[in-house]
Amino acid sequence: MLGCWLARTGVKTRIIDKRASKITRGHADGVQCRTIEIFQSFGIADGLRREGNELAEVVFYNPDKEGKLVLTSRIPDTDPHTSRFRHVVLTQGRIEDFLIACMDKEGLRVERSVVPISFEYEPDQPITVKLAHLPKTEEYIDPSSGLYRSNVVTTDSENLDIKDARIEEIKAKYVVGCDGAKSWTRQQLGFSLEGDSANIYWGVLDARPITDLPDIRVKVVLHSADAGSLLIVPRERNLVRFYIQMGTLQPGEKLDPRAQSSEKIIESARRILAPYTLECPEVEWWSVYEIGQRICRDVSFDNRVFLTGDAFHTHSPKAGQGMNISMADSYNLGWKLAAVSKGLASPSILDTYGQERIQVARELIEFDHKFSRLFSGKPAVTAESEGISIEEFQALWVKMGKWNSGTAVRYGPSLIVAEAGEAKTRMARNVVIGQHFESQVVVCYADAHAVQLADRLVSDGRWRLIVFAGNMTNPVQLARFTSLCDTLSSSPSSPIKKYTPAQADINSVFEVIALTSSPRLALPYTALPALVRPLVGKFGYPTYDQIYSDEKSVHDGGGEAYKWYGVDKEGEGCVVLVRPDQYVADVLAFEGCVEKLGMFFDRFMLPPS
Repeated sequence: MLGCWLARTGVKTRIIDKRASKITRGHADGVQCRTIEIFQSFGIADGLRREGNELAEVVFYNPDKEGKLVLTSRIPDTDPHTSRFRHVVLTQGRIEDFLIACMDKEGLRVERSVVPISFEYEPDQPITVKLAHLPKTEEYIDPSSGLYRSNVVTTDSENLDIKDARIEEIKAKYVVGCDGAKSWTRQQLGFSLEGDSANIYWGVLDARPITDLPDIRVKVVLHSADAGSLLIVPRERNLVRFYIQMGTLQPGEKLDPRAQSSEKIIESARRILAPYTLECPEVEWWSVYEIGQRICRDVSFDNRVFLTGDAFHTHSPKAGQGMNISMADSYNLGWKLAAVSKGLASPSILDTYGQERIQVARELIEFDHKFSRLFSGKPAVTAESEGISIEEFQALWVKMGKWNSGTAVRYGPSLIVAEAGEAKTRMARNVVIGQHFESQVVVCYADAHAVQLADRLVSDGRWRLIVFAGNMTNPVQLARFTSLCDTLSSSPSSPIKKYTPAQADINSVFEVIALTSSPRLALPYTALPALVRPLVGKFGYPTYDQIYSDEKSVHDGGGEAYKWYGVDKEGEGCVVLVRPDQYVADVLAFEGCVEKLGMFFDRFMLPPS
């Protein structure tokens, strides 16, 4: 994910991986709604949605008073109002393929069989990293087992022989450790993961099962009376992912990886599922892991070295957050590194990476701590019996649904997120400062095509000013909108004027997207301000994708965007400032907008050299 950002924005980058080949089976598989939105912003969501299995329903099985498993409730897997996308499951190997292909289009490739062996840092100097290019020997890792990456293996068991390796020394401005829970980068910084273990271990298995459980092709959350719990997730290609409670450990006890097997996992699953039957003649992948929640207090060093993903937070996989939160870390960091590397922004914006993502990780750890223990606990069969409350568990599941989707993440006020306030809320009641800008169907002025507005927020490093221009048939409102655009184009205090390079297109750093509440045919396209239909490129070609109407499309619906965002269709309009990662930075009235934008960006933007 980080490579996609940096390659897309033209930052010279190298990615090294000690593995000779990529993952092909198993590992992470749940892709949440917000992650699919991010993939959409890179133009790579179609393959993910086409190949993956879209989840629609969650079914809960629990013991009745006699201890017999019974179906107790069904709920949607994703609340219908969460996102235009739904939760999808697909093997991590294919997800990596989409990202690798995205990078490859920009000329960035993963360098395999390469390991870092030393790291030297001095302030105000390039970071020196020595790399060992390992000989191209045959690497065998059992593709059906994920134990080598599991937390039950306490150390990296590979003793890499570098005596025949080619050694290379590189100089880097920034180093990012996307290198997992056993992070080499974190170790070089002297940082550590802190937290606790639940002393419970689970198995995970991908198989094509034969079973008489009737709900095998929907997500199943199952608590047995006394044999443990499991989670069933239907996968692509008729695979099914099982998460199976295996047993407990004494404090300080370590699981012996050599004693684990897929057969043991299946036997545990049979006990939990009884009286339903289970056979798994075809197992594609399996692993065993210990439940625990750990976090690193620091995610950056001197704003030059950064940690993302499992390198700074680990937790149980059942909430489907590990891969998603990790990619969201890098999605947050990528555009900031690009802006600083290219001289567009001060290094001060890099402080916001830790401010924003550590809080998200803490919320995840808090949720996972409670969730995993409720999931692993013995259910109380009656109100008088001891055990976890099934009602409490299901209530937590429902409550955290939107947060799990990734769409509820909210960043607090910072250098790049303005303070909220009542006046801003009145202008756009459903646009939340600090949350991602949600999508609605609108109609393009130029060609009458209906589009999702968020599809215009492409991940290319640009800031967006989404102008709710109002009713263009009202001469007063048209004059106000025109005046705003003229001032944004020409005022010395305008960030567009101040921070766009002299020879660059006017929409190269900031793009202004207009949404009117009046029908598109109520005013000729050419009557609207030049800022939203600029001439770009060497030959001054006109643009046709910066002006939209909130009218209903004949073919695709829509016509409710103003209402959905909470903006008055006949009002004075407002401007929503959206960051390059699609998060809302501010909401502003037309009056004083340019001056306030100038003050906002003057805090961290750098004038073009």
